[in-house]
Amino acid sequence: MNLFSLSSCPTPSTPCSYDYRYVDGSTAQGVFGKETFTVRLTNGRVARLPGVLVGCTNSFSGDSFRGADGVLGLALSDYSFTSKATNVFGGKFSYCLVDHLSNKNVSNYLIFGSSSFSSATKLNATRTTPLDLNVIPPFYAVNIIGLSLGETMLDIPMQVWDATQGGGTILDSGTSLTFLADAAYKAVVSGLQRHLVGLKRVRPEGLPIEYCFDTTSGFNQSKLPQLTFHFKGGARFEPHRRSYLIDAASGVKCLGFVSAGEPGTNVIGNIMQQNYLWEFDIVASALTFAPSTCL
Repeated sequence: MNLFSLSSCPTPSTPCSYDYRYVDGSTAQGVFGKETFTVRLTNGRVARLPGVLVGCTNSFSGDSFRGADGVLGLALSDYSFTSKATNVFGGKFSYCLVDHLSNKNVSNYLIFGSSSFSSATKLNATRTTPLDLNVIPPFYAVNIIGLSLGETMLDIPMQVWDATQGGGTILDSGTSLTFLADAAYKAVVSGLQRHLVGLKRVRPEGLPIEYCFDTTSGFNQSKLPQLTFHFKGGARFEPHRRSYLIDAASGVKCLGFVSAGEPGTNVIGNIMQQNYLWEFDIVASALTFAPSTCL
């Protein structure tokens, strides 16, 4: 245990230890190793990726690892699996996440290399926006210029979206809920709350979400205005309503946002990304996305 958190290996034969901490408070401790990964190609063949850095965890805490056999980090660092795979397979990767309450026989998918915007994706709804790979490394930053509810742009100060002023926005598959800097958070939840008048407010145990409502008497989700993320350059991301008014328990729906403080980095979480295909082009520094059934 006294070897954890070493910044370097004492000798070439001494295991390098780590004590890794995640944003949600989860921790993992163990030793590093290098392995060769074998991956299956779409033509049925296999390929090998040598020298991939792997952490062999022998102690962990927190929710990130419950029910999981491991974690595949997708951040763009010198040591990540993503960097190794994109160097070999054309500088791109993509994923599509089904609804988090889907049946267990339905799978998400992750592809390294060019993705195909297939019949499962609405081709005429494909959008592209620049990726800022050097602004909030090793995360995938995007340039948001504003949020709207329905036809109304919300009054949010521009510094909320400015990474040079402690703001900025990342797209993160490893965070479930969506985090918004306090000014954006207040504008979004107050705007949505006006359409939830009449529903009893509740506070389910163990959830970090502030705004939850009893919907046992019925609630038509289509009454909620469309939330839209407006990107620099004109691209717009319109998440499904069930991705921001989420089912938290039987008869309980919650606004799926958490305050990131002020200033704070905004995080578009994986529930907000549901039923969209996301393609990250590392070479062209571009993010392409479109609604998809993920089939």
